[in-house]
Amino acid sequence: MKVLVLGGTGYIGARLAALLEQAGGATPVVASRRSGIDTTDLDSMARALQGMDAVVNCVAGSAEAIAQGARVLVQAAERSGRPRIVHLSTMSVYGALEGEVTEASPRDPSIGWYAKAKCEAEDIIADYEGEAVMLRPGCVWGPGSELWVGRIGRLLRAGRLGDLGAAGDGWSNLVAVDDVCQAVIASLRIAATPGTPRVFNLAAPDSPRWNDYFTDLALAIGATPVPRLSARRVKLDAKLLGPPLKVAEIVLKKAGRATKALPDPLPPGLLGVFERHLHLRGELAQRELGIAYTPYASVLTAATSCTCP
Repeated sequence: MKVLVLGGTGYIGARLAALLEQAGGATPVVASRRSGIDTTDLDSMARALQGMDAVVNCVAGSAEAIAQGARVLVQAAERSGRPRIVHLSTMSVYGALEGEVTEASPRDPSIGWYAKAKCEAEDIIADYEGEAVMLRPGCVWGPGSELWVGRIGRLLRAGRLGDLGAAGDGWSNLVAVDDVCQAVIASLRIAATPGTPRVFNLAAPDSPRWNDYFTDLALAIGATPVPRLSARRVKLDAKLLGPPLKVAEIVLKKAGRATKALPDPLPPGLLGVFERHLHLRGELAQRELGIAYTPYASVLTAATSCTCP
């Protein structure tokens, strides 16, 4: 089986390509702009899909890259013998929904451009006349995770995150990157009906609440004592420091200069994630994809042993 991995140089895509090679039975072909493949160009994608049995869409980035990329993927796949599509979506499609969330729960694209683009991409994949599987992971972490280990660790060291009280009492919905990759590999082989995509949430059942994760991560990296921070203080950080830091980051990147010395912006949307009581249920993937979620403590140990926030 030849598998095209779109976004194959990203955090999930790169790990997936490595695990596909290790697993045998599938040959990954990594596709990215670096390899000369434009995921928003129909001709480029149609050429890339020639001879492929399946394609895994791990593309991230802008709203255009997400939504238009999905549209181009489906059009190119229709031209190229209809390979199976495994599409990496996100729990963000559930938007502001709270409580226990299963695959049957309603989607909500109203909370920002990312949720809207991801919902649009899902709608496009749902119209594909070939076989498709859509995966909705929570917060993907593990060794090398910049977003949920590196960035959070630096904010903890700087005293800008800690015990947030009610503002950090939402569910983390963490899922190990290797578990996401195993779900993709299983999705390449499960039975699927053309024109009727299968959908799976991915979140470990022992994922803690954010305040507990902040404390555990801080202890693991020596960022102690863990401060108790008011919601007002953290929101002021996001509001006053976030925009200028983000602008500085963009300017430096455009100028080809390093951004490592800049403090991390604390996006207001991230604060919404920390306080939202959305509890993503991933049992369906356990039953039908055979996923055995890696224990939280094991992922934490691996992530902090290999990553220096």
